[in-house]
Amino acid sequence: MTVRSVGLLALHSCPLTALGTGKAGGMSSYVLGLAREFSRRGITVKIITNEHTEGHGGGELCDGFEVVHVASGAADEIAGALGADCELIHSHYWVSGLAGMGVARRLGAPHVTTFHTIGVVKEEAWVPAFAGMTEGHRERVQAEGVVARGVDGIVAWTRFEADALVSMLGAERERIAVAPIGVDTDRFRPLDTAEARRCLGIGADEETLLYVGRLDRIKGADVLLRAAGLLIKRPWLRVRFVGGEVDANYAAGLRTLAADLNIADRISWVGPVPNDELPWHYAAADVVVVPSYSESFSIAATEAMACGRPVVASNVPGPASFIEDGVSGRLAPAGDAPALARSVGELLDDDALRERLGEGALAAARGMTWGASAETALGLYERVIEVGGEVGSLDSSLRSE
Repeated sequence: MTVRSVGLLALHSCPLTALGTGKAGGMSSYVLGLAREFSRRGITVKIITNEHTEGHGGGELCDGFEVVHVASGAADEIAGALGADCELIHSHYWVSGLAGMGVARRLGAPHVTTFHTIGVVKEEAWVPAFAGMTEGHRERVQAEGVVARGVDGIVAWTRFEADALVSMLGAERERIAVAPIGVDTDRFRPLDTAEARRCLGIGADEETLLYVGRLDRIKGADVLLRAAGLLIKRPWLRVRFVGGEVDANYAAGLRTLAADLNIADRISWVGPVPNDELPWHYAAADVVVVPSYSESFSIAATEAMACGRPVVASNVPGPASFIEDGVSGRLAPAGDAPALARSVGELLDDDALRERLGEGALAAARGMTWGASAETALGLYERVIEVGGEVGSLDSSLRSE
């Protein structure tokens, strides 16, 4: 069968909010990427999200699909916004997953979800943010188990994530389809480095490291600063942080850390930038660094790779699923600033190595299309619609093993 109408629930953050501000990050890129690809295939798509400015209700057209802002996020309101013609609901993140269960019951439609990150996996990562489970985090972990066991299907990004959903949250493997995230290679593509540096005011001789993402504890900006501190003898080293703040105390602590390491004058806190400008920031970098303690995938890494830039990322399941160490990038142990500094230093010292890894990154990124990601998701949609969520009838091609 052919899927004709899909509702995407993104209640955690509005996909139209500028990336890197507030809660808007990789999830927004993913939701918009799927919506655009579905729309190109003639599927009617509605994204349901919360109001992101006061009084910002109703719907608006965007790239051939509709974004509808709801006031309360209640199941009745969402069901009314989607309408009876909605064939399937695809929720994003646990908050939307919980809401989607009620909406699915009201519309009698199948419900597929994507977790984006898993609370228990974050909890197990070595990071101060999760030194103790808060009440809010406990609620999240419990809710994720309810969603994982209650939905008709799950789109996971990696086999590790699929395994974690089964072992940690009790999901049934037969309901999981593994569909790596795509990257928009029309937008993110190699650009002239010299021109990019002129546009951004970066000196031609500067050794530029780039971090793209919100300043969130689990993203490991502190690890990158400590690594930069170990590279302080490189007089032209500079680090650029592109993205907004999540935790004001953490962001202030990063600035204090930079001062303590005597590298405050080497750091540029760029803040959020429009998505269309991001390719120029990638192009201007010598090395893009993804120093996360835990990362379910890393859209920033794929974007950098599509721009032909070498990436040094933490050796955690997300980036390790698509970066081949020494071929399409470098992987360093999570939280290990000396190891990160060594990997970065080796790349800065070897122009040929940077060029080779950049070429490998570009080749890998060209195989990571939104078309392939959407195709797998649609295959899962079609099967859960056909069988009404009966696990035993799902095609074995969807299984993650």
